[in-house]
Amino acid sequence: MKVFTKARKWSPSVETKYSVEIVHNKSIDIVIDDNVINSFKIGDSAEYDSYNLIYTGAITKITNKMVQVTAYIGSRNERKHNLDLSTFCWRNEKFDAVKISKHNFEEMQYI
Repeated sequence: MKVFTKARKWSPSVETKYSVEIVHNKSIDIVIDDNVINSFKIGDSAEYDSYNLIYTGAITKITNKMVQVTAYIGSRNERKHNLDLSTFCWRNEKFDAVKISKHNFEEMQYI
């Protein structure tokens, strides 16, 4: 299934370079040019936001329109982030938990 950007007031939705293969509430594969770039399933870590640090959480829901990433599961700060497929794909195309933790550790030294 091809992925499109979200339609905005002044700009229509546009086709992206991504395609996804979704098994409802089980898994999602990010595909570029018929090559699977990255695969995720329920419970895997994924990026949902970034500024100086890269914020990650566990995938808790996968639908045909969005992926839900929950941060700080089980704490009083638990937050659910609903990412449309376009945003999820560009944030997690090259997801690597080891590189992210290294980046966040180094960045925390300067904040």
